[in-house]
Amino acid sequence: MHYAKLISGCPSYAPRRMRVGSVIVYNPTGAQLLAEGYLPVVETPMPETDAQHYAEPHWTERGGQIVQSWVAEEIEQPPMTDEDALVRYANELTGASDPDLISAAETLITDRIKESAE
Repeated sequence: MHYAKLISGCPSYAPRRMRVGSVIVYNPTGAQLLAEGYLPVVETPMPETDAQHYAEPHWTERGGQIVQSWVAEEIEQPPMTDEDALVRYANELTGASDPDLISAAETLITDRIKESAE
């Protein structure tokens, strides 16, 4: 069993060595940790998520324990560049699935972007 204190919403796990009164204790017992304000930690398995989400752990103190829960957070997609948009558009227009055709379209579009930037 792990013991911790909940600090700013995150568990701060108990040390393997701590001072209890005037004595340094190695591998303190659960009773010693409880007396120093540490609580048992209850971890839960991470849930499965889809490709657009990830599981973010959250910790709360409940019933004399620190309990882990999970929240599905949406993965932020980076903004699409103009080049990516043009490549996607070219692929949709041509129905391209052949890698050589896609590569040729990307080259053409990239060249046109460079020309227009000059």
